[in-house]
Amino acid sequence: MRTGTRRTLFLVGCLVTGLVAGLAVWWEPRVPQDPPTPLETSWSAVPAREPEIGVGVRVGGRSAEDGWVLMASEELARATPPDDVVDCRGLQEWALREGALPAGAATHTITVSANYHTTVESVFVKVSPDPTPYPRTSAGGPWVRLACLPQPGAQVPLPDPDRPEFVVNREPSMFESAYRSLTLSEQYAVTPGSPADVEVVVDLRGTTGPSAYRFEIGLTEGNEFRMLPVNGGAPMFATEDGGGMGYWPATALWTMSPTRTHTYCEAVSNPAPDQEPACS
Repeated sequence: MRTGTRRTLFLVGCLVTGLVAGLAVWWEPRVPQDPPTPLETSWSAVPAREPEIGVGVRVGGRSAEDGWVLMASEELARATPPDDVVDCRGLQEWALREGALPAGAATHTITVSANYHTTVESVFVKVSPDPTPYPRTSAGGPWVRLACLPQPGAQVPLPDPDRPEFVVNREPSMFESAYRSLTLSEQYAVTPGSPADVEVVVDLRGTTGPSAYRFEIGLTEGNEFRMLPVNGGAPMFATEDGGGMGYWPATALWTMSPTRTHTYCEAVSNPAPDQEPACS
């Protein structure tokens, strides 16, 4: 019996010793481990910018030293532009935003821009009438000539009305070389922040009031031709000048230097040979 008792006590002692050792290990303080260091890579998670090229068209685009003539409502023709408008370029941008329209033969600037370096081999241009109604019919109509001169006595460099590149609202006569579409074959270098500007003259005559027209432009680049959206797909608007031998439209003239001055001349119907408009 003693031998069995000793054997039993020995086994119990072993179990107790193992349990104590196990508890000691379980209660041992855990030291937090640092997260694994990510592997260094030579690439960025930000995707590369896709190459983009685009075209836009604006009326004029002249320098600050060039004058111009637009058609405007009487309200706009008598309005005072913001104080930060200090030259004819700024005045033109403000007037067009406020609803002034080109008339007659008007210079337009096509701008080609890209976020990469490229060469455009040619530019295809088409100008055509559009059925979109003029959205400002309640603004009194663009019946007043709104003009800007950089300084007194300056001349407005109006395009020759007999030599436009494009016509919109009528077919060119047999004596004109104007077209509805034309390919400009000159090459244009375009870089980020340095777009290419192409000037064209558009004959906007042929309607009795405000009308819409649309540019369609395609580029040949790297022997590949593609059409591109213009001005977000929105049409442009123009109107008739309305002047002639028996009628002088009202005229509002801004002279920008040496001080910004405004003169408004009333309309005259059936003027006499020596008659002068009444201006204030």
